[in-house]
Amino acid sequence: MDESFEALLSILTAVRNSSMQRRLGATVEQVNLEDGATRSAEVMVSYNDRIWTVADENKTWTFTPSTGGRIEYTTGKVEQRPRDRDDYLPPEIALFFPLSMRIWGGLPDDFRVAGAEVEGEGVRLALVALKDPRFTGSAFVNTQYGVMTEYVTPARTYHVRDLSWLPRP
Repeated sequence: MDESFEALLSILTAVRNSSMQRRLGATVEQVNLEDGATRSAEVMVSYNDRIWTVADENKTWTFTPSTGGRIEYTTGKVEQRPRDRDDYLPPEIALFFPLSMRIWGGLPDDFRVAGAEVEGEGVRLALVALKDPRFTGSAFVNTQYGVMTEYVTPARTYHVRDLSWLPRP
């Protein structure tokens, strides 16, 4: 069997297994490669409850199935997100749902997977931009957690740090 196919199968298995797990916590670092600006956010994802939170220096964005999305800014302003946008995931949260990343070559996607290789505790993906194949990127899916811990494009990078299982609340 092809090595890329085996690597992709291990991603599918890891993602399916992670959705049956408990809560995960991590720090997500984002670097804008055009100006070098760096942002950091604390993330919590509860797969069983379908709840997530991402908090950075300006806001805390939470999602629960019962209330939908809610953004609380440090200024005190609060925004409720319409329920018709429940499918939207902020980039920091999408990393925890690798199959929702815009890399699989579908209509709304920016990239497609051009190759996959088992590497250490996960799978390294080679990415090619759909609109212009000169633009490439990469991603790494940690198969122990089922989380994309690295996502690199010509515009920005994301790194998931301090990934760990959290106790139940």
